[in-house]
Amino acid sequence: MSQPVINSRIIKLEPINWKELQFIQQEDFKEWLPNGDKKLIESLLKYQFADPFKVWHHNGINYCLDGRHRFLDLKSVSENGHEVPDMLPATFIDCKDMKEAAELVLVYSSAYAKITQQGLLDFVKNFDLDFPDMQAIMNIPEFDDIAFQGLLNESSGIEPGEKIIPSSLKDSFIFPPFSILDTRSGTWQERKRKWIELGFNSQETREDVELIAKSGQSSGIYELKNKMRDMLQREPTWDEIIDYAKKKGMHIYEGASIFDPVLCELSYRWFCPLGGKILDPFAGGSVRGIVAGVLGYPYAGIDLRKEQVEANRKQASILSLENVDWFTGDSNEVLNSEFPTDGFDFVYSCPPYADLEKYSDDPKDLSNMDYDQFKEVYFSIIKKAVAKLKEDRFACFVVGDVRDKNGFYYNFVSDTIQAFKDAGMELYNEIILVNVVGSLAIRVRRQFNGGRKVGKMHQNVLVFYKGDPKKIKENYPELNLGELEETLEVI
Repeated sequence: MSQPVINSRIIKLEPINWKELQFIQQEDFKEWLPNGDKKLIESLLKYQFADPFKVWHHNGINYCLDGRHRFLDLKSVSENGHEVPDMLPATFIDCKDMKEAAELVLVYSSAYAKITQQGLLDFVKNFDLDFPDMQAIMNIPEFDDIAFQGLLNESSGIEPGEKIIPSSLKDSFIFPPFSILDTRSGTWQERKRKWIELGFNSQETREDVELIAKSGQSSGIYELKNKMRDMLQREPTWDEIIDYAKKKGMHIYEGASIFDPVLCELSYRWFCPLGGKILDPFAGGSVRGIVAGVLGYPYAGIDLRKEQVEANRKQASILSLENVDWFTGDSNEVLNSEFPTDGFDFVYSCPPYADLEKYSDDPKDLSNMDYDQFKEVYFSIIKKAVAKLKEDRFACFVVGDVRDKNGFYYNFVSDTIQAFKDAGMELYNEIILVNVVGSLAIRVRRQFNGGRKVGKMHQNVLVFYKGDPKKIKENYPELNLGELEETLEVI
């Protein structure tokens, strides 16, 4: 049997204008190893440019298949006064198409930088590459094959003796049901964009201010708003907050929703029976109700502010959503016996984060209470909400710990767990929701140097269960959410 012939793919070696190079891979494809950028610069200065770029010439463009970090450091040293010739040698490689060129990008390795897991994930999916075949010829031992397959949604983790599941995790669950959900990924952000295109009109509610809080900027925007309130001796408008924030160099996420609709979608589909009734005792903005209506779940939200409820109802009306409504009032009172007594199938909410933000001047507003009083009312509302929940059902609260005036955490997450435990539910899942960095990267230097406070960019998604866990399989059948995609044109 003849052995395969190894042929040369090298077409030619000739100088090119390196500054005109373009790249197939995205910017975050690789990250520097410790001091890798400095070591590469030192190598260039000491040994000069001894390794040609590897390029693929296609449609008049020279795509760099290997040499991105040399390109970046050459650009850096030239900007710092070092003389770098415009023309540098390049080895031209034969590729039949863009996919084959992308495969070669993965093959070429770097001594100074490594491929990031998220970068590899996006790259493989963008070019529809066969990761197992590529991994066999790539020097990336730090990646666990089974774990990465999960991220690629190609298979689930395999137990000894267990067969490989042919359907992907994406087909079954939309996103892998792992204990960490990363909202920064391109696929998450794209799905979020499609939800937002439905037309959440957050300008009519307080959602814009809260959005910044849920985007990794909570303490910054709240400090800013409180400062403006003191300066103006009145509640600042959202437009005033935007203008002032921009002058302070804060990045504002305008035109999106406060509560992540993708997280909302996953929560409903994972933990609520299809068509089940949802109770939201801290409704706030419209997102959780709108998502419920679009997905066909009856929804009842409660909020103190009449104007908030009216704005939410208006949005639901515009989208012609039925079985979705909001009730004005204090949940501690509304959830008494006169509230609809039909059992709910899912309790889902994102409560006020103690006194982090003042939502109104109403003394019944939890944000106006000291923490001890807050806890008392908070525990009471949770107990009454759980009483409205059917047996053998889930509840889920999205929370995040907040600091007191001395900088110490209240332990709000643990208090939420205890509140549900006192109400008769046990913690069943905890998911860490990783948020986008936003302006945290700018603010963290000051807050860490000023008090060694690390930048907080996650929330806790706490899932509780009421009843006999042995009945979960009976009440919650296996999911194949990919089949629902065709019925949801907006998603």
